[in-house]
Formats: sequence, structure tokens, C-alpha cells
Amino acid sequence: MATDPAEPARETTGESHAELWRVIHAVFVLAIGGLLVWSVRGVLSPLLLYLMLLALLVPYTGRRGHGLIVLVATVLVLLWLLATLGGLLAPFVLALALAYILDPAVDYLERRVPRTVAIAMLGIPALALIAVLIVLAVPAVADQVDTLIDQTPQALRQLSAWFESVRMRLADLRIPFLPDFDPMRDIAFLNPDRLSEMLRERQTRIFEGGATALLGIGRGVGAIFTVLGYVVLTPVLLVYVLRDFDRIRHGLASLIPPAKRGGVLAFLREYDRLLSRFLRGQLVAAAIVGTLTWLGLLLLGFPNSGLVGAVAGVFNVVPYLGLIVSIVPVVIISLLSGSVGASLLKAAIVFAIVQFIDGSVTGPRIVGESVGLHPVWVMLALAMGGFFLGFVGLLLAMPGAVLVKLLLKEGVERYRSSRMFRGSPADRASG
Repeated sequence: MATDPAEPARETTGESHAELWRVIHAVFVLAIGGLLVWSVRGVLSPLLLYLMLLALLVPYTGRRGHGLIVLVATVLVLLWLLATLGGLLAPFVLALALAYILDPAVDYLERRVPRTVAIAMLGIPALALIAVLIVLAVPAVADQVDTLIDQTPQALRQLSAWFESVRMRLADLRIPFLPDFDPMRDIAFLNPDRLSEMLRERQTRIFEGGATALLGIGRGVGAIFTVLGYVVLTPVLLVYVLRDFDRIRHGLASLIPPAKRGGVLAFLREYDRLLSRFLRGQLVAAAIVGTLTWLGLLLLGFPNSGLVGAVAGVFNVVPYLGLIVSIVPVVIISLLSGSVGASLLKAAIVFAIVQFIDGSVTGPRIVGESVGLHPVWVMLALAMGGFFLGFVGLLLAMPGAVLVKLLLKEGVERYRSSRMFRGSPADRASG
């Protein structure tokens, strides 16, 4: 039976017309949907829009780009939740962070005792230590800060007098081509008493800002309920998360598509290895540095040793930053001690010994090999996390920094193996 040669052409034309009508229909649907969203924009929130987006993307499940769109939208809505409900979510995030740090120790004890008993064996001493720090250490350090602020004007006068004596000695030497040496010229115009008031005012603002960031005050959460959240909710959440930590981890792994599970789990294992090494190692190393600095200065009779040890320990979370930052209170305290040279010598001896122990003993054994996080990158992550998300941002800064490092490493490896980097076979042959 003969076929009409024009039949394929008519079928092609009909398919093109159907495709055109589908495009027109999609445009009308999008326009009407956009008008609907615009008309009810007052009751919409990013979370509701996220759920609507997931529903609209259901017909495209399995197509290329679908997973990437869902992932980007999920990250954006999570960042919005953290920025909006940071004070409310902080106890939950803190409990997750503590559970992640303590889980290896619980797993180790679980080989000998039931997991609940292991959690109690770790949790009770940890809570007791935190209570001691809150009740004893924090007020003591705060008193030392107040004392140091009160004595700052006297230190400024002594520093000005010392610079003046140095300037006079240099002037008596009549060294040719020596410029007018007076580094305290501008400081001399400051009123020391006014400087003390300014420092105390700054201290109050920093304390209020820290309380707002930590407690979430001003974000719709009352201070009393937020404090109760930290004191009561965080320990309870920590117990539950630690008890079911392995189950939660396996449950999340089961949600990864089987076709991609191997590669994703390999990436997550490398991420866990680097993050756990940095968090557990650096926190323990910083605590050791702070404790050794405090004890060393205390044994040598250095004033306000608790303040210097706290500064050295807290800032040593970023390698070597604690040493640099603690120099400021050390210099001020030394100026007020009556024997500047002896006090500076004591501090130098303690810092040298502590840094030697940290660099050759505790650092290599606890932190291990470097995870590749440069101190500048760590400081940038902490600064940006704290600025945008407050206390929750500080908790998530290091996990985020390690994740970005691994993603960049993966991207560089893919780029090096790509045709763009390696070139075509003809290019390689000609090269």
C-alpha cells in the first residue's frame, strides 16, 4: 500500500504546533501563578515558598538539574531559618555540636558498659565542670577585667612617662638625622579618667551585644526562656541525641539515592575526619594552652593570671592567635606591676614554655596533622559566622569552613581532570 509522502511533514508540523501550545500554556500558568503569589505576598514566608517550590518540582523529579535546584533552595531556607530563629535554635545546634564531639568517647565506653551509662559517665562530669566555670571562673575573670579597666589610666600615664624619658635620652645623644621622636604626642591629649569611662562603656556594650548574640534577646525570644533553653533544654537534647546518634547517622545515610550513595558517603567520611580532628583536637589544645598559661603565671606571681589564661585559651582556638591577643593585657598588667621588666620576663618565660609544649607535644599528639585550614581562613569563618548568624554562626563556622575547603578541593580536582584543563588530544600531541 502506497504512503502519502506529505504525511511525515504533517506529523512534524502537528508536533511543532503542540509544542508551541504547551509553551504558551506554560507561560500563562507562570503568569497567573506569579499574579497569585504577588497578590498574597503579605502572608508568604520563605519557608512556605520553599514548600511550594518543592511541590512544583515534583513532575521534574529525576531530570537533570532537579537535585541541584532542591539543594540550593534547601540551603537558602536553612540559612534564613538560622538568621531568623537563631536564638531559639541555638540550644539545639549546641546540643548537636556537643553530641558530635562526645560521640567517639561514648562509643568507646559503650564497649564496656551500656550506652545510657556511658552517656551518664561523660555527661555528669561535663555538666559539673560547666557549672564550676559559670559559678567560679567567669565571675573571677570578670572581676579581673574590671580591675584592669580601672588601672588602665595609671598604665597610660606610666607609658607616657617612659616614652618621655626615652625621648629625652635620645635628644641628649644628639644623633644626627634622627627625627623628632614622640610617639605619645597624640596620646598625651587623652584624659586618662575619660579613657577609663570609655573602656567601661565599651565593656557594657560588648557584654550586652554578647548576651544578645548568645541568648537571642531581641529576636522574639525572652531572656528567661532562652536561659532556660540553654540550662535545661541543651542537656536533655544532648542526652537524646547521644543515645540515638548512630541511628540518626544511618537514617540520614539511607536517604541518599543508592546510585550516588557511595560517592556521597566517601565525601562525608573525609569531611567527618577533617572536622572531628580540628574540632576535638583544637578545642582540647586551646583548653590546655589556657590552663597552662594560667597556672604558669600564677606560680610566678603574675597579677591577673586568670584573665591572661582565659584570653590565651579562648583565642587559641585559632592557632597562635591566643598568643598575639594576650600580649595586650600582659603589657598593661606589667606596666601596673611596679616592675615592668620582671613581669614581662615572667610572661615571656611562661609563653615560651607553653608554646613549646603546644608546638611539640600537645599539638602533634592531639590535633595531629594539619587539616589544611589556614588561621586567616579560620578567623574569616568565625567573623562572618558571628556577624551574620550570631552564636549559631560561631558554632557553624568551622563545619562550614571545612565543607568549603573540601568542595574547593573537589572542584579543583575535577577541573584538573577536565578537558578544559588537559586540552584535546590534538592539543596535547602538538604540545
